[in-house]
Amino acid sequence: MHDIIEADPGFHPPRPTGPARAGQSAPAAIDFVLPATPTQIAVARRQVTTCLAHWNLDRLADDAALITSELVTNAVLHAEAETITVFLVRCGTPASPRLLITVTDTSSSECMPRATPPAGLEESGRGLYILTCLTTCWGTVNSKSGKLVWAMLGMDAQ
Repeated sequence: MHDIIEADPGFHPPRPTGPARAGQSAPAAIDFVLPATPTQIAVARRQVTTCLAHWNLDRLADDAALITSELVTNAVLHAEAETITVFLVRCGTPASPRLLITVTDTSSSECMPRATPPAGLEESGRGLYILTCLTTCWGTVNSKSGKLVWAMLGMDAQ
């Protein structure tokens, strides 16, 4: 089931306080700030792939990189922001582990992203549709400091 959730403005993804479980050498979360330029889309994909390799979650790398690419692309093209922040965190429960991906920009725009079915032969407009297909759920948060778009990927995705 794919839920699109418009979260309340108080939603903020969890921040790490250290390794999530004993014996983990990599932190349970990572974030990085990038200039909001088209060249940084590839940088974001590489960062996500590298992070997932450190977490031994290579099986998620393709989907997570594509999700990140779509979110970063939307922020670069539509946000009118100078920087964007990408945040990844392993969360959920041992029985239902998840990967949360968020992209935040400082856009003051009231226009929030909405998924619509792809239109015929158009070359764009499929990003959020792809997001809907790959994730268990996703949503948006608008606040005075900007916009956050998040996506949840099940760890059992392949």
